[in-house]
Amino acid sequence: LIAGNLIVSSLLAAERHRLRKGQGQDVELTLKDVAAATIGHLGLIGDAALNREERGKCGNSLYGAYGQDFICADGRRVMVIGLTARQWRGLVEMTGTAEEIAALESKTGLDLRDEGNRWKLRHAITGLLGEWFAMRRVEDFAEDFNAKGLTWSVFRTVKEALAEDPDLTDDNPMFSTMTQPGLGTFPVPGSPVTFSATERQPPVPAPALGAHTEEILGDVARLDDTEIAQLFDRGIVQSPGFVARPAA
Repeated sequence: LIAGNLIVSSLLAAERHRLRKGQGQDVELTLKDVAAATIGHLGLIGDAALNREERGKCGNSLYGAYGQDFICADGRRVMVIGLTARQWRGLVEMTGTAEEIAALESKTGLDLRDEGNRWKLRHAITGLLGEWFAMRRVEDFAEDFNAKGLTWSVFRTVKEALAEDPDLTDDNPMFSTMTQPGLGTFPVPGSPVTFSATERQPPVPAPALGAHTEEILGDVARLDDTEIAQLFDRGIVQSPGFVARPAA
């Protein structure tokens, strides 16, 4: 996904350079370099180079601060984040765990206003908060969490999200309900970019394999109708609507 977007932006940058400078150029991009650059941009290379300890697996925990998933009384799973000072204060306040958190700070000598300390004590914090969530259904706290502006969400399957989230339907201008031949009808996204000068183009069905065979042979390969027909007759190329003539 990142490589695909870089290809587009790099070609546009080169085209803009040619437009302004009158100079064309080659643009090279390798998938491996994109992967390596992404690892670097995420801070993983710097982390490995500067820190003595290897970064371990942390499950759903938010690395470097506090964020964790919890199972609620109704069996649903939620994720809560305490990255910023505001997020952390709100989480402690809404769960009523201020005294327990203060006791944990006193016991360890670590100030949990520091996000790094919240990472160090994440297991202890999760132990304190886990009981609170286990005793409540999502509907018991969802409205209060939203009113407080906490950063949290319910884990949902894609089917659940499709059934519940209007952003995945025609209510979102990016989506159009479309029939894909051979598959069925479902919401399909167009471009996520909105331009003020042009309207967003609706998505179109994906072509069947070979749908543009004749177009490519004629417009790109510059073959005439006779040459194209011979390729079809010999079974070298096909299109979805082609029916081979029986052999003599």
